[in-house]
Amino acid sequence: MQNVLLTGVIVVLLLANLWVLGQQLGLQGGPRPKPFAEAVMEEIWRERLKNDPPLGTEVTELKGFKGRRLVVVVERCTDCVAQILKDWAEAVKEARLPPLILVTGDKIEDARQVLDRWRIEARLVSDPKGEIAQKLNTLFTPRAYAFEDGRLVWKQEKVGLSPTLAVKEVSQR
Repeated sequence: MQNVLLTGVIVVLLLANLWVLGQQLGLQGGPRPKPFAEAVMEEIWRERLKNDPPLGTEVTELKGFKGRRLVVVVERCTDCVAQILKDWAEAVKEARLPPLILVTGDKIEDARQVLDRWRIEARLVSDPKGEIAQKLNTLFTPRAYAFEDGRLVWKQEKVGLSPTLAVKEVSQR
């Protein structure tokens, strides 16, 4: 009986020492600070987002679309980005918003072929010189924005934001 008790005490003391050692080495416990590289990248990202236009900015080419509209900007409308565009269009449709607006550097006819091939419902705006993309500070593509009667009311700030979450954010504003 004494051996069992002694073994139990030794195990408890060993575990307590391992726990203290783990705390000192930072192997467990509360939240750890971000790695330096991650912190630097976040700071660079915040700096780049400072060039975003303020909410309320008007984009003349989008004034013809009435109501709240989700706008996705891409450099080119190709089969490479078609699946994500389809995801955006379907999320918009499920939320019962007006059809997606796609701003692309392509000619309308070329973009329409891709949309038709993938059965994507979207209105197209051609931006061959990238003026709209530049005005909106499109750091990555596709990047989503929401407009109401041609005025910016929301902008995507994180790469890889799911279309469903973005549409939910836009719908709740």
